[in-house]
Amino acid sequence: MTNRNMILFSAIAVVALAAVSGWAGQQLPAGAQLPLHWNAFGEIDRYGDKWTALMLPPLLAAILTLVFWGITRIEPQQDNLNVSRNLLATVWIGTLGIAAVIELMVVAAAFHWPLAALPLIVGGVGLFTMALGNQLSKSRQMYLIGIRTPWTLADPDVWIATHRLGGKLMMLAGLVWLVCALAGWVGPVTLLWLVFAMMLASLVPVVYSYILWRRIGRKS
Repeated sequence: MTNRNMILFSAIAVVALAAVSGWAGQQLPAGAQLPLHWNAFGEIDRYGDKWTALMLPPLLAAILTLVFWGITRIEPQQDNLNVSRNLLATVWIGTLGIAAVIELMVVAAAFHWPLAALPLIVGGVGLFTMALGNQLSKSRQMYLIGIRTPWTLADPDVWIATHRLGGKLMMLAGLVWLVCALAGWVGPVTLLWLVFAMMLASLVPVVYSYILWRRIGRKS
């Protein structure tokens, strides 16, 4: 997607979220309390007034839109950003999706829909991570998006190899999250292992980038 299309898509998403929030708020009594925060086990641990809870997701989507628009303007490697535009779009749309999931969770709590928060979050993160991993391997050097270590930024070959590995690990970790969510294997113990898998998928490429940079440096 071009920047113009992404901004248009984001604007539509913000307006849609705000419209849903406005509609939901009108249906609820004046003193209604809705969830503002969920803990690591998907349990609500903080409430607030209905308009604060309902308007946070569209506000988050609007802020994210400004952040990603800013990235497209200030990224020094504009040519590589154009080559990696699908990665930017994936991260951009994925973060807007997080705002939409939060909106769904708040509205579901408001109207007492039988929607389990934790499997929804785990499944959404899994889908996002799989999509992100699929695009990482196709990216090129950028300062603001990607696996940005001193070693990937120092050598284009290290960047490409690191992102190919990171992409595969991210897709695998995301698949594990998605399968666990769909199968209902989401609980305190399982969640710890899922977080560990995601941390491993994130940290291994960082270490790999340093090792590969040392190898390339010694050969040159």
